[in-house]
Amino acid sequence: MSLQRYGSTELAGVYFEIHRERWRAHNKHGAAGNSREDATWDNAEWLPVLTEELGEVAHELTYDVQPKPGELDGVEGIKARLRKELVQVAAMATAWIDAIDRSQP
Repeated sequence: MSLQRYGSTELAGVYFEIHRERWRAHNKHGAAGNSREDATWDNAEWLPVLTEELGEVAHELTYDVQPKPGELDGVEGIKARLRKELVQVAAMATAWIDAIDRSQP
């Protein structure tokens, strides 16, 4: 990647998408008390949640993955599903980093 992209609106859009995914997950899981946004940095559930998301990335790369109805097929479908899962990995990783940064020294 060119260093010029670091200041681009295209890259800023990726960061916004990761932030938006964090809030989507918070709204989905927060009512049940399972949101990572409320977890402390040393909460035992961070690693399993992040690992589960990474497992979904690995799953998208297996040879027998079939698209769901309404999803793109072929290489473009694989790229779209893989990208979606990677955004979820990034969202959980940044939430964990934020939890570390919020902790008291």
